[in-house]
Amino acid sequence: MPTFALDTSTASPSLALVRGDVPTAELWLAPEPGSGRRVLEAAHGLLVSAGLEIGAIEGIVVGVGPGGFTGLRIGLATALGLGQALSVPVTGASSLEALALGVAEAAPAGAVVAPVLDARRRELFAAAYRTGPEGELTELIAPAALPPETLAGLLAELGDEVWLGGEGVAAGGEALRRPGLRALAPGSTGHRVRAAALVRRVAAGAGLPARPVYARLPDAEVNRLAALAASSGGAV
Repeated sequence: MPTFALDTSTASPSLALVRGDVPTAELWLAPEPGSGRRVLEAAHGLLVSAGLEIGAIEGIVVGVGPGGFTGLRIGLATALGLGQALSVPVTGASSLEALALGVAEAAPAGAVVAPVLDARRRELFAAAYRTGPEGELTELIAPAALPPETLAGLLAELGDEVWLGGEGVAAGGEALRRPGLRALAPGSTGHRVRAAALVRRVAAGAGLPARPVYARLPDAEVNRLAALAASSGGAV
């Protein structure tokens, strides 16, 4: 019986069917507006391509972020809705940790890896981990939304060469092109959040509640507070 996994933390949602710890089918949706809204249709196509009925799913794992506010809500709503309809458990897993596993596959054994996603607003969602021989991740920098220069400074303080991967590397620009920071080659699969890696994190005991991890306030709340501050003369 397979586990269905999905991650909608980025503009290119990832879906997978996993048996044990082996992915049997995977796909990514194109990074275009509205891709998150096509997740349920894509899930149906994934099952059809694998020759499975939806009732064959024994569990669901969903990426909880950090990531885009709307995208995360779509993924979690899809996962929780399917879980309720099928009466199967729904477990969350960190999208950044899943990305870190992909970066680790392209880095030397025991390397420090930093998964980086574009958070917009001139910030990056990022964290840093030291990898272990069995895919372990030891957190060195907790997930946060950071300006590129701040992230670069924190990574430099680690004192190790750091391997970077994820869509946020390009968004970080010159700040992440410093000595000691090694970005994966453009086009590397390590730049993508892989839904199947979420299942690996759950199997490693790193499962989370199926609730979004935003790492900062949503845009609507930021705008509301800014408007409130403006109307009250700067005091919220």
